Amino acid sequence: MLQQTLFVTLSLITVFSIFFGYISAGVALIIGIIISNSLSHPWIDLSRKLSGHLLKTSIVLMGFGLNIDLVWTTARSTFLITSASIALSLIAGVILFKSLKIHRETGWLISSGTAICGGSAIAAVSQTIRSKPERTAMALTIVFLLNMIGLFLFPLIGQHLLMSQEAFGLWAALAIHDTSSVVGAAATYGEQALEIATTTKLARALWIIPLVFVFTISQKEKGKFSFPIFILFFIAASITVTFLPQLNFIFAPLSVLGKYLIVVSLFLLGLSVTKQSIKELSFKPALMGVVLWFTLATSSYFLVQYQLG
Repeated sequence: MLQQTLFVTLSLITVFSIFFGYISAGVALIIGIIISNSLSHPWIDLSRKLSGHLLKTSIVLMGFGLNIDLVWTTARSTFLITSASIALSLIAGVILFKSLKIHRETGWLISSGTAICGGSAIAAVSQTIRSKPERTAMALTIVFLLNMIGLFLFPLIGQHLLMSQEAFGLWAALAIHDTSSVVGAAATYGEQALEIATTTKLARALWIIPLVFVFTISQKEKGKFSFPIFILFFIAASITVTFLPQLNFIFAPLSVLGKYLIVVSLFLLGLSVTKQSIKELSFKPALMGVVLWFTLATSSYFLVQYQLG
């Protein structure tokens, strides 16, 4: 009881500190992991679910700070490099899981999560191919851990390579798995990087539709079709702010709130990380995840350099 009380107290202090601007995205994630592994608590699954819902909400709210013309221009201009990076990742994924003799369900889940949008893609594909829960959990854990690394590593690499705001935003959106880590890394890098990364990442996430459709028609027993509805709300928010600029005094604070909620969602994500989830990793799937991610990050970097000339 004492541990749970302390857990709640520390969590509330952290959340308030985030809204006062004292804690950044990466620090919030680390604090969440430390609290989760120092104080046992029964809300691990709840933390993960709340993090997902809060992330989607924050993305929608950020739409109130982006003109739809910018969203469309970014999505259109990055279509080719987005589709190329996804194709390369999926092809490399197939080669890897066959070479390492990993079960095809696990291999497809890791490949889909790496190529498109991390946990969302894994969840959608797992429902479609009806993968076993332990294989889905394995893929989610691998992608989740790599996401945490990407949140810290990518801004450091971008600064070392002297990447511009535009270049880093594109690269982060193409090479980091989950939306949470994409916007977290981009927010650390700069405002322009955040805008470009958010719009490019959401355009990348739309590839869930054709991917799930292909898996659905390839199954003897039809699975479920899952689509990230929050993307439509993001677009609606962007359209609203574009055509009702006189209400910007309302929309601007909502956009700022969205940026704070992203940090809170990363804190909640940290609260869901346990020692047990790390111990349950298998070597070959983990190796596949790392090699595939390195392949995607490297190829995406060169695609971005080619795109920007």
